[in-house]
Amino acid sequence: MMKWKKSMAIMMAGCMTMGLLGGCGSKNGSGDSSAQNSDAFSIGYVNLADTDVFCMSRENALKAVVDDSRYSISFTDGNNDNQKQLDQANSFLAKNVDLLMLVPADSEAITPAIDAANQKGTPVICFGIRANSGEYTFVGSDDTEAGRLQGEYMAENLPENAKILYCAGSEGYQQTTQRRDGFKEALESAGRTDVEILDEQSGEYDKSKAMEVCDSWIQSFSDGSGGVEFDAIVCANDQMALGCAESLKGAGILKGNNEVLISGVDGTDDGIAAVKEGNMAQTVLQDAQGQAEAAYEAIQTIDNGEEPEEEYIVPFQSITKENVDEM
Repeated sequence: MMKWKKSMAIMMAGCMTMGLLGGCGSKNGSGDSSAQNSDAFSIGYVNLADTDVFCMSRENALKAVVDDSRYSISFTDGNNDNQKQLDQANSFLAKNVDLLMLVPADSEAITPAIDAANQKGTPVICFGIRANSGEYTFVGSDDTEAGRLQGEYMAENLPENAKILYCAGSEGYQQTTQRRDGFKEALESAGRTDVEILDEQSGEYDKSKAMEVCDSWIQSFSDGSGGVEFDAIVCANDQMALGCAESLKGAGILKGNNEVLISGVDGTDDGIAAVKEGNMAQTVLQDAQGQAEAAYEAIQTIDNGEEPEEEYIVPFQSITKENVDEM
């Protein structure tokens, strides 16, 4: 499938509707199941991991917007396993699905599945995470923008000569690199050369892992009087930010109004609640509903025999105590 050399930004809805998406059940069925309606436009959906909170929010949002009288989607859980994702994609291709949707666990490892789909003539949508090569339509957000919004917030709110810690996502994901780079670029653009990054470690996008990382940081950067020597922790997603908040709270360090500034990405319900409660200073909303609507637009375009856009980009939005009540 050839791609158009242009992109389209899908503007966010005025209200976040993630809380209305329901549970993980599917009105179109779940698991590696075949389409029930032989006349339906069939879609094979390979998720990154059903344990990932935002991935499931986005998947559920798609289920909510798709007309299941016309489209039949079969869902599989890649469980963060590259080979499992390839096997699931190949199974869908063997069943002659009309469209393959992928949320890659690894941007490079997923490319054989895209190559196989390209050879077969099956259109591909990479949903939320790009692949390194192959012909596909990307629907998602610019992860550099997410990091940039975090950097801009910290540049405006950190004291002079601040010291921070960075909790990165799993390596191998483009968004891990892009969010980190966007954050650092924003600090540099703001002229905050006084800000020192004391340490960077991967929390693997996992709450428990981030808690372990933060426990270690509390030990390493104690000020000797029950406090810590850092002013902020910047995390590549909300789950890690929540883990760091719990670690600090357990150590008696997080006290009320953001004594240590914690920032995350995704704008999950728990992340927004933490901002309201003062346990996080910021979350950057990744609009699951907006991405789902953009994906549905791409699906309908392909179904109509037309060329979709090369990219459907949905903007991020910074959520802080100043605007959290609007969410």
